[in-house]
Amino acid sequence: MVDVLITGGAGVVGSRLCQKFLSMGLSVRVLTLPGQGEVKRLPKEVEIFYADVTDPKTLSYAFQGVHTVCHLAAVILAKDRSAFERINYQGTKNVLLASKSAGVKRFLLVSSISVTYPVLTDYGLSKLQCETLVKNFGIPYTIVRPTLVVEETGGAEYMLFVKYLKKTPIVFLPGGGKCLKRPVPTEDLVSGIVMAATSPKALGKIYALGGSKVLSMAEMARISLERAGMHKKIHNIPLWICHILATLKQIFIPGSVSAKQALAGFWYNASPEIADAEKDLGYKPGTPF
Repeated sequence: MVDVLITGGAGVVGSRLCQKFLSMGLSVRVLTLPGQGEVKRLPKEVEIFYADVTDPKTLSYAFQGVHTVCHLAAVILAKDRSAFERINYQGTKNVLLASKSAGVKRFLLVSSISVTYPVLTDYGLSKLQCETLVKNFGIPYTIVRPTLVVEETGGAEYMLFVKYLKKTPIVFLPGGGKCLKRPVPTEDLVSGIVMAATSPKALGKIYALGGSKVLSMAEMARISLERAGMHKKIHNIPLWICHILATLKQIFIPGSVSAKQALAGFWYNASPEIADAEKDLGYKPGTPF
């Protein structure tokens, strides 16, 4: 019997999950794409299976004898909109089918806080569809919704934000950076996922996993610049202007992400209450800022 299988387990969060589960005396198997150099970061005790969640034929053997599946494999940003349907939605469906066929006892989906946005991006919509799949598939489940994941070398959305802050001489923040976030350190997110995957109280529930502090995008920008030893003025640029510019970029530069996808993080707050996770799981996050 394998205690935990982690899809997408060679990534930043996945590799930390491996370490955490192993420290608890649990056996861990990782499912990752062939040719992924990131497998070098995995502990030697981890069993590695190479497969593609979009190809059901590659999956069945990896799920044999597995008790709990933690499903992380997903695409967050994509120039090809069909990737969200193919990888996130259909990939999750394939993983659920393989799990059910193998008799998996528990399924944890790592979703996203973006499913709560008033208007969904393609990514958010795909994750909401995944949640619906999981809730109705007949396998005991838990769903977690991470907020903005932050660490020095990880967190795709945050790293794009920092890259922008560093490369531009004057920082323009859409909407003045007033949008509120609850950034979470990777280690705290990992702890929350592990508790949600192992606690009996978590079955059939959905948890927001964020950090301890709510900060505006402008506050995060100022702190990030200070950490980089840079001093720049931060200026407001109205969101409607940003939307026009992002739309024009999509028209004239093939392969650009949609305006809705590019600006979602500046339109909507991602500062959910985490009281349920604190009460049920003993979740006690810090803040990366």
